[in-house]
Amino acid sequence: MTSSSNCFFLVSLVVLLLFFLGSTLTMASTKDIDSICNDSFVHNHNKTLCLQTLTAYPPAVSATNMVNLVKVTVDLVRTQAKKRAGFVAGLEKEPTFNKTMCYESYISIVENFRSARLEIEDNDAQTASYDIMVSFDQTKIVKDQVGKNTDKASKRLMEMTLVMEDFIAIAVGAINRI
Repeated sequence: MTSSSNCFFLVSLVVLLLFFLGSTLTMASTKDIDSICNDSFVHNHNKTLCLQTLTAYPPAVSATNMVNLVKVTVDLVRTQAKKRAGFVAGLEKEPTFNKTMCYESYISIVENFRSARLEIEDNDAQTASYDIMVSFDQTKIVKDQVGKNTDKASKRLMEMTLVMEDFIAIAVGAINRI
């Protein structure tokens, strides 16, 4: 009876340690997410989107350190740019803006984030930051192409581009943390 009691105690201790360790990692990740979203650059764009996106994104919440969280954030923003490039590519009717230029701008953002991710792997945060920041130039190209058009595709692309700028700002806030 003593050995089963000791076994129960040992198993209980292991479970408690795993629970506390898990909550500590989650707290660290939440702290890191708050740190990114409180960055002044993010704050000037859309802090609410940052908090909602990163706290609801399982890879971000489960990131074990800031560098991993930055990588996850860069990957997330790259995925968002790919979705927008797909939207532009899928426009069937001839839009009132230069569809090719808008598509190429989004592909450029995708490539900027691919490069940034590789540079983070190489511990070159400064170059990664530059690649992320020049993505704003590409969103400006899209906005200039769409202009004040009132057709449905133009309005939708303009909305998507404004949100893309908020996502890029989140990546800037993240890269500022390493």
